[in-house]
Amino acid sequence: MSNLLATHADEQPDTLEQSSGAQRRKLLIEIIVEHYLSGNRSKLKLKDVADRAGISRQALDRYYGDLKPYIAGKRDVADLVNGNELRSQVQTQTAINEVEAKYTEQIERLKVEHEKELKKALDSHITSLMKGDIVLLESNKIRVSLERQTLHNADLLNQIHRLELKLALGADASTSLAKDTEPAKNNKVVFDLDIEALCFDYQRGKSFDAFEDQKNIELRKIRDKLSKYASTLDVRVILFADRYISKLKTFTDEYVAQPKEVSLIIRLPLFSRSEILSFAKHIPASCKTSIHVPYFSGSESEKKLQRLGTYKQFPLPPEEIKGADNADQPSITWGFDEVSFFKVKPGSHP
Repeated sequence: MSNLLATHADEQPDTLEQSSGAQRRKLLIEIIVEHYLSGNRSKLKLKDVADRAGISRQALDRYYGDLKPYIAGKRDVADLVNGNELRSQVQTQTAINEVEAKYTEQIERLKVEHEKELKKALDSHITSLMKGDIVLLESNKIRVSLERQTLHNADLLNQIHRLELKLALGADASTSLAKDTEPAKNNKVVFDLDIEALCFDYQRGKSFDAFEDQKNIELRKIRDKLSKYASTLDVRVILFADRYISKLKTFTDEYVAQPKEVSLIIRLPLFSRSEILSFAKHIPASCKTSIHVPYFSGSESEKKLQRLGTYKQFPLPPEEIKGADNADQPSITWGFDEVSFFKVKPGSHP
């Protein structure tokens, strides 16, 4: 009897271990089947399965290696389940997965074909007229660039002349001479933005939001450049309130700078008080600020002809014209050092 009890005592741990292993296998199968039935298309990871089952990755490899093909999706999960209902669920999910994979592949293929057809259609709709417009725009950009370069070269030549005077006469004498004889027009720096290019982009896409966004980007670039003048003495910022009835070049040519001042002339196509003041608050406090507003003395029909003459090739957006016509009139109470209105006569197309 004692020998029999001893035999049973030795076998009991093995039986418990086998029972525990069977329960662990059942849990692993449940984890695999549950993931499959969830419809989740991501692959199970061995480590994740082991962690959820409360065993190590090494134990999974050693004792339950036969389940690894099911975890990797290489074998049919239906082989692991018992019962017609559960097997039916697995088979149904298998069919769903196959259909989803089939149509996902078809959708991706159709997307690629659609993009190719769209590009082909767009390329075929670029007419000779559109090509001509692009050439005109590029030539206009080159012209504007050359004009700016000419002005820049004139400024550089003026600086060279001043340095030559300093070398010849000495710093003190040249300082006095420069104050008395230097033409005021040489003290002007112009900050323009290419409205014509913005109009060209608008005519192609007809998106006023895109027009506004790009205009604000260009104005921010100009605004950021002003900070380098914060420590420069005798600087005046001249805001040219563009209403699209006169050209900036005419204004800069006719504007006479104050003696001893450097004038920073900025094209500012902003129309509401809040927009103008939002721009002006970034002007260095050391600078004096003036705003010059054009006033058209003709009729509304003459104003339309005036704009047509300037923006005939690439017309302005209607919303931009409306904003210019209904613009808030600047006042000295806005904080400017000077507010000036000047008359623009009908038929003047500088």
